[in-house]
Amino acid sequence: MEPPDPVAFVFGATGYVGRAVVEAAARTQGVGQVIAHARPGSSRGAALEAGVGGSILVDRTPLELSPLAHALEACRPSHLFICHGTTARRARREGLKAPYEAVDLGLTRLLLEAAAAVSPPPRVVYLSAIGASPRARGAYLRNRWLAEEAVRSSGLPFTICRAPLLGGPDRREPRPMETLARTVADPTLAVLGAVGFTKLRDRLSSMNAAEAAEGLVRSGFHYMTINRVVQSDELRRVGVYERERWTPESRRDTPRH
Repeated sequence: MEPPDPVAFVFGATGYVGRAVVEAAARTQGVGQVIAHARPGSSRGAALEAGVGGSILVDRTPLELSPLAHALEACRPSHLFICHGTTARRARREGLKAPYEAVDLGLTRLLLEAAAAVSPPPRVVYLSAIGASPRARGAYLRNRWLAEEAVRSSGLPFTICRAPLLGGPDRREPRPMETLARTVADPTLAVLGAVGFTKLRDRLSSMNAAEAAEGLVRSGFHYMTINRVVQSDELRRVGVYERERWTPESRRDTPRH
């Protein structure tokens, strides 16, 4: 019997990268359905619903363990893309005192617990950040590392994708410090790449949402990336995972030897 077509469930689907992941997954050959999660009451969710169709469905399950577990069990996704995040400005607006711990780490743990109840379990594709490490000083990167650790210890098949600075003219939410960083760093990295430091350029140069999403989807649907970290230079290499895509023997991604 032929295995069922993959089903991608995208959390953070109303965000900058998450929306692009929804679109990239829907364009991917062989993917049967894409489910885009939006928080109940989210105005961005309404905009998402107005702009999707075809193989894309919008899910508004509350961010609570029992409803999430039931929603995942009902659709049984083969791939769970976790692309959520927050900013200091948004956290102040929503009254969050420790935003990265609550969102980047806490919500990731919640989604992993809900996914662990699904049989067979989905493959988790987690959007992390370059610089995430146990020695990271800032709260953002420190909690990204802890979220990575939660993914690794979940018992679920996973792919962790460490993206560089994300942004571009298409990013509606103003982030002046990140824009300044891209404006200064990207030209310098381009010069370094021209004189031979191509890996450094490819790892550190910024990405827009479409580039990051294409990398996440390429990596997430390939057997060579199961249970490993994909660095940013791999995310932007268009041909690196195109030769042989994920061909499941079952709904769970089993590495082939």
